[in-house]
Amino acid sequence: MKRLPRAAQAVFAVGLLLLLGGCAQPGLVREAAPERVDRLQQARPDALRSGAPSSFLVIGDTQGSWRAEHKFYRRANWVTWKQALIPFYQLYVLGNGVVGGVNYLRHQPDLGAAPRAAVRTALDAAWTASSDAPPRFLLHLGDLVDDGRRPAHWTDFLDEYAADEDALLRTMPVRPAIGNHEFANDTTYGKPNYDALFDAERFYVIDLPHAAIVVLDSNRLVDMDQYLDDDRQEALFRKWFVGEDEPAWLERVLAARADRPFKIVAMHHPVLTLAMHDTDWYSPANGPDLAAKRRALLDVLKAHGVQLVLAGHEHLYERNRLRYRQDRTERLLHQVISSGGGAVVRPETPAAVRERRLARYHAQGIPIEPVMQRSVYHYSRVDATADSLRVTTFEVDVDTPRAPAVLDRLVIGRDGQGRPSEAHRHKDPAGL
Repeated sequence: MKRLPRAAQAVFAVGLLLLLGGCAQPGLVREAAPERVDRLQQARPDALRSGAPSSFLVIGDTQGSWRAEHKFYRRANWVTWKQALIPFYQLYVLGNGVVGGVNYLRHQPDLGAAPRAAVRTALDAAWTASSDAPPRFLLHLGDLVDDGRRPAHWTDFLDEYAADEDALLRTMPVRPAIGNHEFANDTTYGKPNYDALFDAERFYVIDLPHAAIVVLDSNRLVDMDQYLDDDRQEALFRKWFVGEDEPAWLERVLAARADRPFKIVAMHHPVLTLAMHDTDWYSPANGPDLAAKRRALLDVLKAHGVQLVLAGHEHLYERNRLRYRQDRTERLLHQVISSGGGAVVRPETPAAVRERRLARYHAQGIPIEPVMQRSVYHYSRVDATADSLRVTTFEVDVDTPRAPAVLDRLVIGRDGQGRPSEAHRHKDPAGL
């Protein structure tokens, strides 16, 4: 048998080292980088900024993405004018497949650095801008990293968000909701790694002068990685979300804040969505009877007068609302999906798919009303006063350095009704 040429041997050796020695293995970030975790904990701002009215910033989904997915195997990469007009363009796509495939095997996401940097810059400008109502903290709606079980993903996260004195985690108090990519249902690696960087419970409340933000761990409801058996998942639902013989935690904390002008629920998985993850609620693999559990959760939110749900997970911006009657009064439950924090944004839902999903909601007695959906990088700002709850979403242009433009505005009154000033910059051609 002939020996491989030296050049081929070198290529083979490098490839083997990449696959075997350069893989992001599961483990504990505190053991892999104890000094970096300690530095973050010592430098992290713990106290929320004072100020009234209460304002805060919102982002979601800052995890890395995969070149192999976005640059190679999607049909859109092959059915394009570039394939016909640019010589050897196929080699570019194939190269992305090879490089992306190696990185996938190494468990090292390789896309999204530029969008994350652009969003961080925009957040920093919003945080430091002079204002009568400066934001008090950053609410992160989950999926901080691609795989919370792997220390390398957390050290990459620290490189971007906590490397120096001006880094986001060292300047802004961050209050996170746990996403599915944190793998918080994995108590061996996922949850311990999350706990090492963030001093936040799975379920907690942020009390502001005119609003209460109830933060939920929706992985206890939608278990996408099958860490919980059905009985355990059912018990957790009854304990935290909707009780059976006695009120659950969510019901108790909302009842205790009945006099608050505004009540906000924040969770990673959207309760109502027309985007890709609508299917999460119908997959038996994610848990038993999830569609029924969603309806029960919505009943709790309506019964306690929650006006706004903030969610992530979809890698785009979406706003919708649910119209219902309470005490003979028409009310609205609004949902803002703010998940363009740096993960590669997904395409907007095709019209035919959107109509099918709307029809299924209506058949279940959930009259969801779509307002807007955009495939853009963005962040949101929420302002809560005694009279109104304002949500302003800003589009971040990754390619052109410019000030973020207003993408959407929502003004909510105490009854959940959108005020006449509710407006957005773009009109959706499909009627969203």
